[in-house]
Amino acid sequence: MRKIVLFLLCVCVAAAPVCGGVFPFSFGRESIRTDYSTTVWDKIMQDQSRTDMRRGLMEMGLSRYAEAQNSFAKAVIKNPKDPMAFLLLGAALYWSGKVDEAMSEYREALSLDPQNALAYQLLGIAYGWKGDVQQAHEYFMRSARLDPNKADTQMNLGSTYAVQKNWDSALDHLRRAVELAPREPLYHYQLGALYETLGRDAQAEESFKKALSLFVHYEDAMLSLGALYEKTNRPAQALKFYKKAVRTKPGDFVARLRLAKLLYEQNRPQDARDTLDGAFSIVRFKQDGLALNAVYRSNGRTAEAFQKEIANFSQNLSRVPANKEVQIEVAVQYTPLQQTPKTAPKNRSTRFEQAYEKIHAAGAIPNENTVLPMAFNRSFVLNAATPQEREEQIKTFVAGLQHAVAQGQNKYDISLSLQGRTQDYAAPYALTQENTSAPRAAYDPRIVGNDMGLWVTGKSWLVLVKSAVEDLSAADTPAGAETALLLGLAHLVAGNSAAAAEEFYKAQKEAPGDYLPLMGLGTAAVIAGDDKAAENFYLQALQLNPKNKTAKRNLRVLQEE
Repeated sequence: MRKIVLFLLCVCVAAAPVCGGVFPFSFGRESIRTDYSTTVWDKIMQDQSRTDMRRGLMEMGLSRYAEAQNSFAKAVIKNPKDPMAFLLLGAALYWSGKVDEAMSEYREALSLDPQNALAYQLLGIAYGWKGDVQQAHEYFMRSARLDPNKADTQMNLGSTYAVQKNWDSALDHLRRAVELAPREPLYHYQLGALYETLGRDAQAEESFKKALSLFVHYEDAMLSLGALYEKTNRPAQALKFYKKAVRTKPGDFVARLRLAKLLYEQNRPQDARDTLDGAFSIVRFKQDGLALNAVYRSNGRTAEAFQKEIANFSQNLSRVPANKEVQIEVAVQYTPLQQTPKTAPKNRSTRFEQAYEKIHAAGAIPNENTVLPMAFNRSFVLNAATPQEREEQIKTFVAGLQHAVAQGQNKYDISLSLQGRTQDYAAPYALTQENTSAPRAAYDPRIVGNDMGLWVTGKSWLVLVKSAVEDLSAADTPAGAETALLLGLAHLVAGNSAAAAEEFYKAQKEAPGDYLPLMGLGTAAVIAGDDKAAENFYLQALQLNPKNKTAKRNLRVLQEE
């Protein structure tokens, strides 16, 4: 998919392991200023402040943001002359969704050290989250002037230039980021995303491959390569990378959808069925945790259309006990409205390619008048709080989300995904937004998370699902059980259990002896919160296919006490 990604990366992904898990700040004694101490007591306080900062970094690496805030706050108290303590405290606040408070700490650091490049960088990131790309750009420029050899600053500058459609400058800075950090897979991946936006598919392919060579478990790169090969009519290569994505994350049902669809098109129905089977798996819902899920598809909708959905999600957030942390994951995909085709291409073999080409209404090379797709993705945490503080947290979250969605007003067809879960809920399996009581089972179509640690970039999983639905719904797509099964799965992944059930009933009517439609109906019932109906459907599926492992596992999930 040709795309432009609004990518405002938090500082130093380059310094973090690509698998995530460690907060990307690091320092040693030599990197902490000591020249302002004048007494033995001052030196003792400085040492204790360093200890607090190191403890806070460890807590950040474990996503214990509230504890990290306390540690960094202690560091500030013990050594209020050290800008790094303020920057780290700000970063912990930012990761907790307290963006304005974080910006205050960054400015405190600047008051101590007006030439601090990192402070400008972090302020730019905060403004990016608030949707002020121009202000973010200005802070990134200041940071780059002070420290021109910092790779993540170059990355952010390139991204803001791209949002402003200054393609040459965007390429210059993204390439510079890669030069400065040649072993950082995320930078290669993001450069590939821009290359694909500009129609330079060969260079995009090279960058995606480089990212994958540096991080072999980089699933987003696998999916991007698969889609790129599918677009350029190289189905064998596309299959290869879709399979890799499924092997990397068997629970990624978006990858299974794309793979199964392509296998059917390659006249490999049994392989497609085997792939689909695993996409109907459910899991035991952990009673002492709580998960919320809301996936809203666009269908030509604009920002106002999401106000009710945002309100529903925030209402559900307010039902979570304030003393529980809530992890939030947001994905917003903007697709240009005027570029949605009125009729589908008639040639099935080239439809996917033409679906990609539709986004370039202004020609092969984007210019200042070109409206391109954008993706915005972010994860953060609402800390454990008092009821009053939680109310403020939710208000801040909703305001930021509304601002992000409003960026597409009158220009874009918007797709929105919201997911929330408490930290004691061990795995990201989700309920629907209408049901916040814990049933026996749950269905999560994609383990949403960032392989790279901070931001998810590139082709949104929402786009991959949506393009599959458009393709399968086209007038020239043969009707039948296969198409209905794929459409049913696409609707399952998008969180639309009613539409999914409708397609699975069609598939059952076309192939009454097939167990897969019954598996789909069972999983649709799980999403709808009807565990009893789900159990009945899985039992029927098992009667038709007594050896099916997915049906047996799903029944165990529903029947175990």
